[in-house]
Amino acid sequence: MKRIILASVAVALFGCGGSNSDGSSKSTYSSCKITQSSALLASDRDRDLKQCWNAPGKGYESMGDAMQWCESQINAYIANTYLIGHNVTYVAESTYCPN
Repeated sequence: MKRIILASVAVALFGCGGSNSDGSSKSTYSSCKITQSSALLASDRDRDLKQCWNAPGKGYESMGDAMQWCESQINAYIANTYLIGHNVTYVAESTYCPN
């Protein structure tokens, strides 16, 4: 019985690690991207949805840290791109931005 429990614990601890197909770690948040935009112009919405930023280093282990970094990226992008801001929805992911 102890062997079964130990094996289950080992699978739980080590089965979650590893890498995604793009080389990023499954256990970190490696990128931030905009998933929805409320911009008035379709061209602005399209531009927003193409935005993605790779996290520094090996990414963030904490979702809170990743979302804080992601929010700062989004705020800088909106401030530097538009005179009047608008709402966007974004997500931190474990994979890198697509090329």
